[in-house]
Amino acid sequence: MSHANAVPSPETARTPEEFVRLLRRLRAWSELTYRELEIRAQRHGLHLARSTTAAVLGRGALPRAGFVHAYVAACGLTPEPWLGARKRIAAASETQGAEVPAVPVVPAQLPCDLADFTGREAHLTAIEQGLTGGNGTAHGVVPVVAVSGRAGAGKTSLAVHAAHALTERFTDGALFVDLRGASSAPAGPREVLVRFLRALGLPGPAAVPDSVEELATLYRTLSAHRDILVVLDNAASERQIRPLLPGVGGPAVLVTSRHRLTSMGPSRSVELGPLSPDQGVELLARIVGADRVAAEPEAAAGIVRLCGRCPLALRVAGARLASRRQWPLDRLADLLRDERCRLDELAIGDLAVRERLEQEYAALPGEARRTLRLLGLLEAPHFPAGAAAALLDCPVGLAETRLEALVDASLLTAVPGEDTAVPATYRMPDLVRLYARERADEEARA
Repeated sequence: MSHANAVPSPETARTPEEFVRLLRRLRAWSELTYRELEIRAQRHGLHLARSTTAAVLGRGALPRAGFVHAYVAACGLTPEPWLGARKRIAAASETQGAEVPAVPVVPAQLPCDLADFTGREAHLTAIEQGLTGGNGTAHGVVPVVAVSGRAGAGKTSLAVHAAHALTERFTDGALFVDLRGASSAPAGPREVLVRFLRALGLPGPAAVPDSVEELATLYRTLSAHRDILVVLDNAASERQIRPLLPGVGGPAVLVTSRHRLTSMGPSRSVELGPLSPDQGVELLARIVGADRVAAEPEAAAGIVRLCGRCPLALRVAGARLASRRQWPLDRLADLLRDERCRLDELAIGDLAVRERLEQEYAALPGEARRTLRLLGLLEAPHFPAGAAAALLDCPVGLAETRLEALVDASLLTAVPGEDTAVPATYRMPDLVRLYARERADEEARA
């Protein structure tokens, strides 16, 4: 414990803000971390959750008497003078009509997990290691894991499943927001920050700062040193994410996006591709019943293949079969074999593969949309940049730039050559190709 500075005296405080400022100075004087304060309070038989300490010290409201008693005792001082000062300030505040807010609850904003979540073991391990520092994240740095993948790959399902599995690690709660990155109206930073601050215990409308910069600063203060998992789902870009990142170690951030978030410098990047054939059959069996899949293994494998091993498409196919118990699996497989109607068949309720692809398409720049439409006319499953250049009527270098933009948007896959002498080829997933061809036909008719 340092004695270089004088011990803060509560007698000088006249307002709740001044009182909390002195509490912050007291912690600096004690040189104790939030975790150390919690342990020392326990030795006194008192409860002092580090998440509560971070929240109380991060705002200007007068804390509860129980908190003051436990906090001051943990710092190594006699609580009575501080309790007396708190009582004096509280009486003055009540005279002026002010309220003493309650201690915030631990946020629990995660959506429900999927009971039939299937596969992705390696991805889950990578996410856990990235978020918990298992991949060597420097002390004090906020771990950020970015999950990318095309529409329907199961990015949100994976993130939610991973977050639920880590609830015992992030004991101070979880924040979750859909950033609507694929829509025409993405969530703005002010909207999200206000939601997060409310969840972290910020009182009353009057306490909300005006500027995004002030909101972000307060958010970093309230989240500092707290074991909170922040899930930013469906992000449009790094620019949308940056104001939502905590500033000090303790929290961790899990981001999903259709784009590869390269300039943000995430602690770990996880790219989500299609399920393996076996995982696709397993997912289908969990939805429609293992007995039906076992009775028609070839039809089940055909459905998985025709759905491109895409989790969203398989969920739609499974939901259709589950709602039609009288259908043999081969009936749906026959319907999906017709490429002209496949996207029509992959829709049920509010789940539709075409709708997800439409969102991805609408978010592309004009030249990228044209490139995607023309590539949809190719019949070959793999094609080199030279073939794309001929189709686009442009130099090979420019064609590669346009192809890589679609790779970054998770609408194409780059397949490296066997060695440096063999150029890379590109592959468009079947469902993306069918949608791109639809758009090309519509443009031609227009």
